[in-house]
Amino acid sequence: MDNNKSILRDRAKKLRAGMPLQEKHEKDMLIYNNILASGILGATKQVYIYVSYGTEADTTFLIEKLLQQQQHMVAVPRVNGKEMDFYRIREMADLKPGFNGIPEPVTGQLITKCNGIMFMPGLVFDKNHGRIGYGGGYYDRYLSRHKDDNIFKVAIAYDFQVLETEKIIMETHDIKPDIIITEKASY
Repeated sequence: MDNNKSILRDRAKKLRAGMPLQEKHEKDMLIYNNILASGILGATKQVYIYVSYGTEADTTFLIEKLLQQQQHMVAVPRVNGKEMDFYRIREMADLKPGFNGIPEPVTGQLITKCNGIMFMPGLVFDKNHGRIGYGGGYYDRYLSRHKDDNIFKVAIAYDFQVLETEKIIMETHDIKPDIIITEKASY
């Protein structure tokens, strides 16, 4: 199989787009339950999480639960030019369509020191935690800027987004997640 990033991205996008809504919802709930069952949220006080958009694995269930529990500081990304920063939110109403129509915080406290768990999106992963994102490099740049912060990186994806045997060719600036959680497994 050709390990070209654009081919892998296109394939993942088509597979996600072709998933029936009921199947997507069932897989989203399994991912959500696997995140809760993993125990990774237990010790952390700060959660940095992307707001799912389009065919991405749904994060809104998790964001709403974290906000309701009020045990964690919840921050979501906002894009400004080529950079991305995280802002604390207190409710889903703090979000409005922003970059590419993705819900972003319109207000909230800018987080300058990132310590906790970061949920990151992606299109394709391998079992060695290689990651292909959307091509904008926002997470790689953000994590490089915060390399001295204590960030445990969690990727959320559907199992078909994790390559069985192929390895993603990583570039020097690419940053891998520490764990990948799908509806079927954790890698």
